[in-house]
Amino acid sequence: MSKKFLLAAAIICTALCGCVRRPLEDMMEKIAIRVDVDVKAVSNVTCDVYNPKVPIPSVNTDMMRVMVYDPKSKNLLTQSFISNKTIENGDQVLSGTLNISYGNYDFLVYNFDTPTTQVSNENNEESIIGYTTEIPATMRTRFLGTKADEYDNVHINYEPDHLMVAREHNLRVSPRDTLVVIRTTANTVVDTYYIQIHVEGMQYASSATAIINGLSPSNHFALNERTEDPTAAVCFDMVKSTDENLAGDNKDVLCAVFNTFGKIPEATSNLHVTFNVVDTGGNLQQKEINLDRIFKTEDAILHHWLLIDETWTIQKPDHPSGESGGGFKPVVDDWEEEHGDIIL
Repeated sequence: MSKKFLLAAAIICTALCGCVRRPLEDMMEKIAIRVDVDVKAVSNVTCDVYNPKVPIPSVNTDMMRVMVYDPKSKNLLTQSFISNKTIENGDQVLSGTLNISYGNYDFLVYNFDTPTTQVSNENNEESIIGYTTEIPATMRTRFLGTKADEYDNVHINYEPDHLMVAREHNLRVSPRDTLVVIRTTANTVVDTYYIQIHVEGMQYASSATAIINGLSPSNHFALNERTEDPTAAVCFDMVKSTDENLAGDNKDVLCAVFNTFGKIPEATSNLHVTFNVVDTGGNLQQKEINLDRIFKTEDAILHHWLLIDETWTIQKPDHPSGESGGGFKPVVDDWEEEHGDIIL
């Protein structure tokens, strides 16, 4: 047997010993996504609370929508909903999976359970928009009273819910055979303000509302760009409270916490608040205040506190409730629970 033959045989044996049979594996086309919902710095909700006696809106979500866009065309490629919720270090964390191949993508995530805030134009990243609809005619009458004609051309919208948004641009997803986890953080694109006005004659106030104009109506939230044309107004109920920081014996205030897509920076001459009070005689009393200067105060800029340094005197009605001639004035109280057996 020649030396050449023995050498060839040795090489073949070595090669055979080095081979290992392995099953073919497909590249994984599933990724995991984890979203931290950051609500630590939401003024008048989780920080900078001026009046702890006033109810504040909650920022809570149980489902988020994950949108995946082409970074070049900005068109929607795929989407998924995630609802696996945990609480970690006091923060809400939502997670889930979606099927996606390798490539470069833009990711947009937002909370899907917002009763008031609506979303449209989802098929394009630059067009997707969050907004609220206009209030019905019956509500306009309630909030505007005798000033209804002055607001004929004003869009009065519902307050937005907090829209928590996370963005990841041109993110590279590489070929892989293990599960890749994408981590991102969602922050709100909605502002929460506190507003109050000092009041004399609070005992004559039965109910109170307010309407503020000169505000943004929506947000192209993939770009985080608030819209400005046309401007919008929001309306909300006010509550009776006190402010111990006020000088003098009378600490009574009408106040509220409200949400908005934001103040339009250039809105000046049309930036007003109109307060409406239905007094105990059933009469409507109103006060309008220009908010230009107040929005420029340090309290407004740093903390979103609109502290109006005026006193509104609510006039005593001619026939307050309980006095003769007052007539019947229905009042809706809170529900009272009653327990008992019903025989069928």
